[in-house]
Amino acid sequence: MAEKWKYMPLLKWKQGERLALKNLASSQWESIVPLIELQPIVAAPDRDSLRSALPNYLAKIAKEMAQAIPNDKPLVIDVRHVAPGYPGQLGLLKTVCAQLEKVAKRRVFPVLSEAVVSRHAADLSVIDGFDEYVLRIQTPLIEAAQVQAVVKQVVGSGIAKGRLHVVVDQYSIVNEDPKARLAMVRPYIDEALAAACASTTVVGGSFPANLIGFKQGMQDLPRVEWAVWRALKKSPSHASLRYGDYTVSNPAPVPDMDPKMVNPSVAIRYAAPDHWRLFKAGGFKKGKPNQYQNLCVLLLGDSVYCGAAFSFGDDCYDKAANAKLGNGNPSSWRRDATSHHLVLTASTL
Repeated sequence: MAEKWKYMPLLKWKQGERLALKNLASSQWESIVPLIELQPIVAAPDRDSLRSALPNYLAKIAKEMAQAIPNDKPLVIDVRHVAPGYPGQLGLLKTVCAQLEKVAKRRVFPVLSEAVVSRHAADLSVIDGFDEYVLRIQTPLIEAAQVQAVVKQVVGSGIAKGRLHVVVDQYSIVNEDPKARLAMVRPYIDEALAAACASTTVVGGSFPANLIGFKQGMQDLPRVEWAVWRALKKSPSHASLRYGDYTVSNPAPVPDMDPKMVNPSVAIRYAAPDHWRLFKAGGFKKGKPNQYQNLCVLLLGDSVYCGAAFSFGDDCYDKAANAKLGNGNPSSWRRDATSHHLVLTASTL
């Protein structure tokens, strides 16, 4: 029987996200299967350097996944960022997933993109050998009328529909009008459901790429992907549709920046049912002490706060509000925000 989930968070496998997953309770894992976007490998995109770097890279990833994700959960792996300049993406996907399955000793579901399917349609049988697969279709890149054709190409390689999950990825939809976005994505959803694969999941991300331009204080940011999901689910024909998002991150790849040149704002990204409540203070480096504590005090006094027992992240906010623990760091901010977001979203579905 194909893997079931209600919620598929798309994660960039940063430390804060890993710690958020590690601290989920077993009951909180019941409806969650994350899709992991592996980050770039430190190697030139030629065959020899990639081959020499992969063993240590994958051993590290497998160890991190063993610490963060329960053994009964599959590893849904997307390699698009591992070595984007490398021409053999299908072979890279096969190698990474096969090695992770061997090293991590658990099921791995490779993620096929519409671009890889299009470029390597005649060679898709190379990826054979896994229990299940995810076909991730990014809506701006193909037309809705092409969805079933892409599914047909994958199925033609020998992957049965009952082993294939379709993810319709709206990618970045920051500040978009939910009604307009719904009208745009509905045809993709209808085509994906009509393909009758193991499942269809709709994904999107509307958290801004950074907090530049946001004033200090408190403000609300709309969760556009959640509004679209709720509108889609009003139709009986979408009863089987599953949900995914990018949690508190923007879908765009994390820029390769020198940490010495960046001064992130101390902030809390707190998910509510239809929006994020952003609490923002000043800069982290050489900033005022106890900025994070002050933000946590504001959060605990706000109506959106769910209480310390709600999630690991909420407990961390409670502790930070009641003790001078310093300002934390970008990783701990992401850990707590992601932890709360995961639990809130999974429990609401």
